[in-house]
Amino acid sequence: MLMSEKIALIIAIWVLIALFITGDSNLEIFFILVFIGILIARELSDVFTTINFKDRINIIIYMFIIVFIVIVGQKIMNILNI
Repeated sequence: MLMSEKIALIIAIWVLIALFITGDSNLEIFFILVFIGILIARELSDVFTTINFKDRINIIIYMFIIVFIVIVGQKIMNILNI
């Protein structure tokens, strides 16, 4: 099994764990937990992966950054009653 396949399997397991932790009640916390898990996996596997795999993970991270910004923006708007 390739290292990139192991990392993808670990991320998939983390997504399932995050789903069980949050349930279907709070989607925002689920996305944040998955985002944190992907960031940790990316940093810990930096030495073992190829540049191509790192680029694919970076694209996923950029998408989660956009989702994170939207979630934070909604929370700020809720606090400010806008």
